[in-house]
Amino acid sequence: MTAEAPITRPSSADVARRAGVSRATVSYILNGRTDVRISEQTRDRVLAAVHDLGYVPNATARTLRAGRGNTVLIPMLELPASPASDAFTAHFARELAERDLCLLVHGGRERAGLEAARAWAELRPAAVIAHAQQCPPESVDFLRRAGVEVVALLGAHPDPATAAIPIPMDPNAVARAAADHLIRRGCRRLACLVPGDPLTILSVPRFETVKKVAAASGLLVERVDCDLTEQSLTPTITRWRAEPETRPDGVYAYNDEHALLLIEVLREAGLRVPSDIAVVGSGNFPMGRILRPHLTTTYGPAEHMAALAAAAIRAALDADDTPPPAEPPHPELIVRESA
Repeated sequence: MTAEAPITRPSSADVARRAGVSRATVSYILNGRTDVRISEQTRDRVLAAVHDLGYVPNATARTLRAGRGNTVLIPMLELPASPASDAFTAHFARELAERDLCLLVHGGRERAGLEAARAWAELRPAAVIAHAQQCPPESVDFLRRAGVEVVALLGAHPDPATAAIPIPMDPNAVARAAADHLIRRGCRRLACLVPGDPLTILSVPRFETVKKVAAASGLLVERVDCDLTEQSLTPTITRWRAEPETRPDGVYAYNDEHALLLIEVLREAGLRVPSDIAVVGSGNFPMGRILRPHLTTTYGPAEHMAALAAAAIRAALDADDTPPPAEPPHPELIVRESA
Protein backbone atom coordinates (compact mmCIF):
# COMPACT_ATOMS: atom_id res chain seq x y z
CA MET A 1 0.00 0.00 0.00
CA THR A 2 1.56 3.27 -1.08
CA ALA A 3 1.26 6.40 0.96
CA GLU A 4 -0.61 9.28 -0.59
CA ALA A 5 1.51 12.20 -1.68
CA PRO A 6 1.13 15.21 0.62
CA ILE A 7 -1.01 18.05 -0.65
CA THR A 8 1.11 20.98 -1.80
CA ARG A 9 -0.60 24.31 -1.42
CA PRO A 10 0.31 27.02 -3.94
CA SER A 11 2.26 29.93 -2.50
CA SER A 12 2.59 33.57 -3.44
CA ALA A 13 5.95 32.63 -5.00
CA ASP A 14 4.11 30.21 -7.32
CA VAL A 15 1.71 32.99 -8.30
CA ALA A 16 4.63 35.36 -8.96
CA ARG A 17 6.39 32.80 -11.18
CA ARG A 18 3.19 32.05 -13.12
CA ALA A 19 2.50 35.77 -13.69
CA GLY A 20 6.14 36.74 -14.29
CA VAL A 21 6.24 39.34 -11.53
CA SER A 22 7.81 39.76 -8.10
CA ARG A 23 6.20 38.49 -4.87
CA ALA A 24 5.96 42.11 -3.75
CA THR A 25 3.79 42.87 -6.78
CA VAL A 26 1.55 39.93 -5.95
CA SER A 27 1.24 41.22 -2.38
CA TYR A 28 0.42 44.78 -3.53
CA ILE A 29 -2.35 43.55 -5.81
CA LEU A 30 -3.95 41.08 -3.39
CA ASN A 31 -3.87 43.60 -0.55
CA GLY A 32 -5.49 46.28 -2.69
CA ARG A 33 -2.62 48.75 -2.40
CA THR A 34 -3.44 51.95 -4.25
CA ASP A 35 -0.20 53.78 -3.45
CA VAL A 36 1.80 51.61 -5.88
CA ARG A 37 1.42 52.04 -9.64
CA ILE A 38 0.64 48.71 -11.31
CA SER A 39 -0.60 48.35 -14.88
CA GLU A 40 -3.95 46.72 -15.61
CA GLN A 41 -2.18 44.07 -17.71
CA THR A 42 0.01 43.07 -14.76
CA ARG A 43 -2.97 43.07 -12.40
CA ASP A 44 -4.93 40.83 -14.80
CA ARG A 45 -1.99 38.39 -15.12
CA VAL A 46 -1.63 38.10 -11.35
CA LEU A 47 -5.37 37.58 -10.77
CA ALA A 48 -5.45 34.98 -13.56
CA ALA A 49 -2.53 33.12 -11.92
CA VAL A 50 -4.33 33.24 -8.56
CA HIS A 51 -7.41 31.71 -10.18
CA ASP A 52 -5.52 29.05 -12.16
CA LEU A 53 -3.45 27.90 -9.17
CA GLY A 54 -6.27 28.12 -6.64
CA TYR A 55 -4.11 30.31 -4.42
CA VAL A 56 -5.58 31.51 -1.10
CA PRO A 57 -3.60 34.02 1.00
CA ASN A 58 -2.55 32.88 4.47
CA ALA A 59 -4.60 35.11 6.74
CA THR A 60 -2.61 34.14 9.83
CA ALA A 61 0.71 35.06 8.25
CA ARG A 62 -0.70 38.32 6.94
CA THR A 63 -2.00 39.16 10.40
CA LEU A 64 1.41 38.49 11.96
CA ARG A 65 3.14 40.74 9.42
CA ALA A 66 0.67 43.57 9.85
CA GLY A 67 0.31 43.21 13.61
CA ARG A 68 -3.46 42.80 13.28
CA GLY A 69 -5.99 41.38 10.88
CA ASN A 70 -9.30 42.69 9.63
CA THR A 71 -11.31 40.40 11.90
CA VAL A 72 -13.85 41.48 14.47
CA LEU A 73 -14.21 38.80 17.13
CA ILE A 74 -17.49 38.20 18.93
CA PRO A 75 -17.61 35.49 21.62
CA MET A 76 -20.56 33.16 21.89
CA LEU A 77 -22.91 33.71 24.81
CA GLU A 78 -23.58 31.05 27.42
CA LEU A 79 -27.25 31.38 26.47
CA PRO A 80 -28.78 29.00 23.92
CA ALA A 81 -28.90 30.29 20.37
CA SER A 82 -32.13 32.04 19.40
CA PRO A 83 -33.64 33.50 16.22
CA ALA A 84 -32.90 36.98 17.59
CA SER A 85 -29.20 36.29 18.26
CA ASP A 86 -28.83 34.49 14.92
CA ALA A 87 -30.40 37.45 13.12
CA PHE A 88 -28.02 39.90 14.79
CA THR A 89 -24.98 37.77 13.89
CA ALA A 90 -26.06 37.47 10.26
CA HIS A 91 -26.73 41.21 9.88
CA PHE A 92 -23.53 42.09 11.76
CA ALA A 93 -21.41 39.90 9.47
CA ARG A 94 -22.91 41.62 6.41
CA GLU A 95 -22.46 45.11 7.83
CA LEU A 96 -18.81 44.37 8.67
CA ALA A 97 -18.15 42.95 5.20
CA GLU A 98 -19.43 46.16 3.66
CA ARG A 99 -16.76 47.94 5.73
CA ASP A 100 -13.93 45.55 4.70
CA LEU A 101 -14.03 43.69 8.01
CA CYS A 102 -14.62 40.03 8.72
CA LEU A 103 -16.63 38.55 11.60
CA LEU A 104 -15.12 35.75 13.67
CA VAL A 105 -17.47 33.98 16.11
CA HIS A 106 -15.42 32.51 18.97
CA GLY A 107 -16.54 29.41 20.89
CA GLY A 108 -15.36 28.41 24.33
CA ARG A 109 -18.52 29.36 26.20
CA GLU A 110 -17.09 27.92 29.43
CA ARG A 111 -14.30 30.51 29.50
CA ALA A 112 -14.73 33.82 31.29
CA GLY A 113 -12.79 36.84 32.47
CA LEU A 114 -9.09 37.05 31.71
CA GLU A 115 -8.96 33.43 30.53
CA ALA A 116 -11.44 34.28 27.78
CA ALA A 117 -9.65 37.54 26.93
CA ARG A 118 -6.35 35.68 26.49
CA ALA A 119 -7.99 33.23 24.10
CA TRP A 120 -9.46 36.09 22.07
CA ALA A 121 -6.20 38.03 21.97
CA GLU A 122 -4.26 35.00 20.67
CA LEU A 123 -6.15 35.35 17.37
CA ARG A 124 -4.96 38.96 16.99
CA PRO A 125 -8.30 40.46 15.97
CA ALA A 126 -8.56 44.09 15.00
CA ALA A 127 -11.51 44.45 17.36
CA VAL A 128 -13.47 42.51 19.94
CA ILE A 129 -17.17 43.09 20.54
CA ALA A 130 -18.79 41.41 23.52
CA HIS A 131 -21.64 41.87 25.94
CA ALA A 132 -20.62 43.98 28.91
CA GLN A 133 -20.94 41.08 31.38
CA GLN A 134 -18.59 38.96 29.24
CA CYS A 135 -15.78 41.50 29.28
CA PRO A 136 -15.18 43.20 32.66
CA PRO A 137 -12.78 46.18 32.95
CA GLU A 138 -9.72 44.00 33.62
CA SER A 139 -10.43 42.06 30.41
CA VAL A 140 -10.76 45.30 28.44
CA ASP A 141 -7.39 46.48 29.79
CA PHE A 142 -5.75 43.15 28.94
CA LEU A 143 -7.08 43.15 25.38
CA ARG A 144 -5.90 46.68 24.74
CA ARG A 145 -2.41 45.92 26.13
CA ALA A 146 -2.34 42.78 23.97
CA GLY A 147 -2.73 44.92 20.84
CA VAL A 148 -6.48 44.73 20.17
CA GLU A 149 -7.18 48.19 18.78
CA VAL A 150 -10.88 48.38 19.56
CA VAL A 151 -12.96 46.77 22.31
CA ALA A 152 -16.70 47.42 21.99
CA LEU A 153 -19.16 46.46 24.71
CA LEU A 154 -22.81 45.80 23.99
CA GLY A 155 -25.08 47.23 26.68
CA ALA A 156 -22.33 49.19 28.43
CA HIS A 157 -22.71 52.75 29.67
CA PRO A 158 -20.17 55.43 28.70
CA ASP A 159 -17.28 55.36 31.16
CA PRO A 160 -14.25 57.65 30.76
CA ALA A 161 -12.25 55.26 32.97
CA THR A 162 -12.31 52.48 30.38
CA ALA A 163 -10.97 52.31 26.84
CA ALA A 164 -13.98 50.32 25.64
CA ILE A 165 -16.51 51.78 23.21
CA PRO A 166 -20.06 51.46 24.60
CA ILE A 167 -22.69 50.17 22.16
CA PRO A 168 -26.06 50.97 23.76
CA MET A 169 -28.40 48.01 24.03
CA ASP A 170 -31.38 47.47 26.32
CA PRO A 171 -32.36 43.77 26.48
CA ASN A 172 -35.28 44.67 28.74
CA ALA A 173 -36.87 47.06 26.25
CA VAL A 174 -38.81 44.22 24.61
CA ALA A 175 -40.40 43.39 27.98
CA ARG A 176 -41.27 47.04 28.54
CA ALA A 177 -42.95 47.26 25.14
CA ALA A 178 -44.90 44.05 25.80
CA ALA A 179 -46.15 45.23 29.21
CA ASP A 180 -47.12 48.64 27.80
CA HIS A 181 -49.13 46.93 25.06
CA LEU A 182 -50.97 44.60 27.45
CA ILE A 183 -51.89 47.51 29.73
CA ARG A 184 -53.03 49.69 26.81
CA ARG A 185 -55.12 46.75 25.63
CA GLY A 186 -56.97 46.88 28.96
CA CYS A 187 -55.32 44.05 30.89
CA ARG A 188 -55.46 44.60 34.64
CA ARG A 189 -54.02 41.37 36.06
CA LEU A 190 -50.64 40.50 34.60
CA ALA A 191 -48.32 37.52 34.84
CA CYS A 192 -44.78 37.02 33.56
CA LEU A 193 -43.03 33.75 32.72
CA VAL A 194 -39.51 33.55 34.20
CA PRO A 195 -37.47 30.68 32.71
CA GLY A 196 -34.67 29.26 34.86
CA ASP A 197 -30.98 28.79 34.15
CA PRO A 198 -29.26 29.57 31.89
CA LEU A 199 -31.90 32.16 30.91
CA THR A 200 -32.25 33.82 34.33
CA ILE A 201 -29.63 36.43 33.39
CA LEU A 202 -32.26 37.82 31.00
CA SER A 203 -35.58 36.49 32.31
CA VAL A 204 -35.35 37.95 35.83
CA PRO A 205 -34.51 41.51 34.67
CA ARG A 206 -37.36 41.31 32.16
CA PHE A 207 -39.73 40.29 34.95
CA GLU A 208 -38.53 43.24 37.04
CA THR A 209 -39.13 45.51 34.06
CA VAL A 210 -42.71 44.27 33.66
CA LYS A 211 -43.25 44.77 37.40
CA LYS A 212 -42.04 48.36 37.16
CA VAL A 213 -44.27 49.16 34.19
CA ALA A 214 -47.27 47.57 35.91
CA ALA A 215 -46.62 49.40 39.20
CA ALA A 216 -46.81 52.72 37.38
CA SER A 217 -50.43 51.83 36.58
CA GLY A 218 -51.15 50.44 40.06
CA LEU A 219 -51.05 46.82 38.87
CA LEU A 220 -49.39 43.72 40.27
CA VAL A 221 -47.57 41.01 38.32
CA GLU A 222 -47.54 37.30 39.14
CA ARG A 223 -44.17 35.65 38.65
CA VAL A 224 -44.34 32.20 37.03
CA ASP A 225 -41.06 30.31 37.27
CA CYS A 226 -40.86 27.68 34.56
CA ASP A 227 -38.83 26.01 31.87
CA LEU A 228 -39.69 25.03 28.31
CA THR A 229 -41.91 22.07 29.30
CA GLU A 230 -45.64 21.57 29.74
CA GLN A 231 -45.03 20.04 33.19
CA SER A 232 -43.53 23.26 34.52
CA LEU A 233 -46.58 25.30 33.48
CA THR A 234 -49.43 22.85 34.20
CA PRO A 235 -49.77 23.49 37.99
CA THR A 236 -50.07 27.25 37.45
CA ILE A 237 -52.52 26.90 34.56
CA THR A 238 -54.62 24.43 36.59
CA ARG A 239 -54.83 26.95 39.42
CA TRP A 240 -55.74 29.75 37.01
CA ARG A 241 -58.61 27.67 35.67
CA ALA A 242 -59.85 26.76 39.17
CA GLU A 243 -59.58 30.34 40.50
CA PRO A 244 -60.75 32.67 37.72
CA GLU A 245 -60.92 35.62 40.13
CA THR A 246 -57.10 35.52 40.52
CA ARG A 247 -56.34 34.53 36.93
CA PRO A 248 -54.30 37.04 34.89
CA ASP A 249 -55.86 38.48 31.78
CA GLY A 250 -52.48 39.22 30.18
CA VAL A 251 -49.17 37.32 30.20
CA TYR A 252 -45.72 38.32 29.00
CA ALA A 253 -44.02 35.01 28.23
CA TYR A 254 -40.33 36.12 28.07
CA ASN A 255 -39.87 34.92 24.47
CA ASP A 256 -41.87 33.47 21.60
CA GLU A 257 -40.92 29.86 22.27
CA HIS A 258 -42.31 30.03 25.81
CA ALA A 259 -45.32 32.00 24.55
CA LEU A 260 -46.23 29.30 22.01
CA LEU A 261 -45.86 26.61 24.69
CA LEU A 262 -48.04 28.63 27.07
CA ILE A 263 -50.78 29.01 24.44
CA GLU A 264 -50.82 25.24 23.89
CA VAL A 265 -51.06 24.49 27.63
CA LEU A 266 -53.84 27.09 28.01
CA ARG A 267 -55.71 25.49 25.10
CA GLU A 268 -55.46 22.04 26.68
CA ALA A 269 -56.83 23.50 29.93
CA GLY A 270 -59.83 24.98 28.10
CA LEU A 271 -58.70 28.60 28.37
CA ARG A 272 -58.93 30.76 25.24
CA VAL A 273 -56.33 33.15 23.86
CA PRO A 274 -56.87 36.10 23.79
CA SER A 275 -60.44 36.23 25.13
CA ASP A 276 -59.52 34.65 28.49
CA ILE A 277 -55.81 35.48 28.57
CA ALA A 278 -53.82 37.63 26.14
CA VAL A 279 -50.27 36.45 25.46
CA VAL A 280 -47.23 38.41 24.21
CA GLY A 281 -43.80 36.98 23.45
CA SER A 282 -40.50 38.41 22.24
CA GLY A 283 -38.19 37.59 19.38
CA ASN A 284 -40.45 37.46 16.31
CA PHE A 285 -39.97 33.68 16.06
CA PRO A 286 -41.10 32.48 12.59
CA MET A 287 -43.53 29.90 13.99
CA GLY A 288 -45.39 32.72 15.73
CA ARG A 289 -46.63 33.88 12.31
CA ILE A 290 -47.88 30.41 11.43
CA LEU A 291 -49.48 28.77 14.47
CA ARG A 292 -52.93 29.91 15.58
CA PRO A 293 -53.64 32.20 17.20
CA HIS A 294 -50.88 34.18 15.50
CA LEU A 295 -48.53 35.47 18.19
CA THR A 296 -48.16 39.09 19.21
CA THR A 297 -44.47 39.76 19.79
CA THR A 298 -41.86 42.39 20.49
CA TYR A 299 -38.33 42.29 19.13
CA GLY A 300 -35.18 44.33 18.90
CA PRO A 301 -34.38 45.58 15.37
CA ALA A 302 -31.34 43.35 14.75
CA GLU A 303 -30.49 44.96 11.42
CA HIS A 304 -30.38 48.48 12.88
CA MET A 305 -28.42 47.31 15.93
CA ALA A 306 -25.87 45.51 13.74
CA ALA A 307 -25.39 48.57 11.54
CA LEU A 308 -24.80 50.82 14.57
CA ALA A 309 -22.22 48.44 16.05
CA ALA A 310 -20.36 47.91 12.75
CA ALA A 311 -20.24 51.64 12.04
CA ALA A 312 -18.90 52.40 15.53
CA ILE A 313 -16.15 49.78 15.23
CA ARG A 314 -15.10 50.94 11.75
CA ALA A 315 -14.97 54.56 12.91
CA ALA A 316 -12.84 53.64 15.92
CA LEU A 317 -10.40 51.61 13.78
CA ASP A 318 -10.08 54.56 11.41
CA ALA A 319 -9.53 56.97 14.32
CA ASP A 320 -12.66 58.79 13.21
CA ASP A 321 -14.02 61.27 15.73
CA THR A 322 -17.62 60.18 15.06
CA PRO A 323 -19.13 59.46 18.50
CA PRO A 324 -20.70 56.03 19.09
CA PRO A 325 -24.51 55.90 19.24
CA ALA A 326 -25.97 57.34 22.43
CA GLU A 327 -29.30 55.51 22.48
CA PRO A 328 -30.26 51.93 21.59
CA PRO A 329 -32.80 51.46 18.81
CA HIS A 330 -36.38 51.13 20.02
CA PRO A 331 -37.97 47.66 19.97
CA GLU A 332 -40.68 46.82 17.48
CA LEU A 333 -44.16 45.60 18.39
CA ILE A 334 -46.05 43.29 16.04
CA VAL A 335 -49.71 42.99 17.03
CA ARG A 336 -51.33 39.71 16.01
CA GLU A 337 -54.22 37.58 17.26
CA SER A 338 -52.84 36.48 20.66
CA ALA A 339 -53.05 40.01 22.07
